[in-house]
Amino acid sequence: MSEETIDRLRAALDAFNRTGEIGPDLLDSNIEMHQASSIIDTAGVFHGREGLREMLGELQEAFEDLSFEAEEISETPEGEIVAFIRVRGRGKGSGIEVDNAIAWVVTLRDDSIARIVVYEERAEALEAAGLSE
Repeated sequence: MSEETIDRLRAALDAFNRTGEIGPDLLDSNIEMHQASSIIDTAGVFHGREGLREMLGELQEAFEDLSFEAEEISETPEGEIVAFIRVRGRGKGSGIEVDNAIAWVVTLRDDSIARIVVYEERAEALEAAGLSE
């Protein structure tokens, strides 16, 4: 992996924040996402690009101004990516502001994202990636 892949991930998040869409060029067609329970009712495992779109669609239905900001992204010695993400939005029904820190451990296959595991705690993600603070 290279800094180019990290830059592509940042660009994909920026594009999502602007358009609400995920560009398919960074995602493996068989991507698998393991979603944490802290993100409303979207906990579970989502398969393929369509599964990821459905999960994000559920979030977009629940929140206005939904955004994902990469606060820190780094590569592990094994080539995975650990990303610390700030999720923000406002509940459409409640108007309640959400500002949630989560972490992703991203597995790549041929420079495409093949798997994302979402963690509620930074330490959990670092441990899963074989790292420490």
